[in-house]
Amino acid sequence: MAASTNTPEQLARKICANQGLSFIGEVGAGAFKKTFHVKRNHDDLALKLIIRGDDKARVDREIAALKICNHPNICRLLETDSIEDGEHSVTYLIEEFLPGGTLSDHLANGCLQHDKIVLLAVKLTEAICHLAQQRITHRDIKPDNIMFRADGMPVLVDLGIARHLEASSLTKTFLMQGPGTPLYASPEQLVNDKNLIDWRSDQFSLGVTLTYAAMGIHPFAENTSLEHTVERVANRLPATDNFKKLAHERE
Repeated sequence: MAASTNTPEQLARKICANQGLSFIGEVGAGAFKKTFHVKRNHDDLALKLIIRGDDKARVDREIAALKICNHPNICRLLETDSIEDGEHSVTYLIEEFLPGGTLSDHLANGCLQHDKIVLLAVKLTEAICHLAQQRITHRDIKPDNIMFRADGMPVLVDLGIARHLEASSLTKTFLMQGPGTPLYASPEQLVNDKNLIDWRSDQFSLGVTLTYAAMGIHPFAENTSLEHTVERVANRLPATDNFKKLAHERE
């Protein structure tokens, strides 16, 4: 594949010029995407560039999932297209802009208050139910993939590894880890048992996320070793001593 002839920001500015958007600046970057804050008239939008062209199948999967989802707690896809960059094209998405940061950002200041935990639990459970009704599993629910609107409403983002349960799998086993982020993945994801990965896997990941948000501890972590925690999750061994210690500290 030919090398890119433009930086992501240069491409974003070209897209803005073509689409009648105002370029504001970069707001985030991941392994596969760069996200820019743009405006159309007075509306804030997020422009996401897919910067890894060899992941086209995953990009197509995310776009397909977003197109069939219509739920207030799942990020809204407004447009998708591509722009030429040398000898290849770069796919981009225009989505709603979420100015409230990620759950990870919020947790940097400590655990959430009870009312915010309840809001997260209710709204994200509703989002998972909607995905399940569409036969879609998110497979990577974690604090980084939960963002907030200006009014504090939580929104599930990044369906990059979401899978329609009737579609073929794109994920190969990597060591003992299947699709998702190890610390928040379900036991069946960690051993990549595709026959068992469904909405219940998302429910598990949400449960781990809510526990961490509410109590500041991972329900399966006994120490700081990622490998040890992953092994305990895979073998369904919650770290009950952590909860006993926390309960004692709060007495």
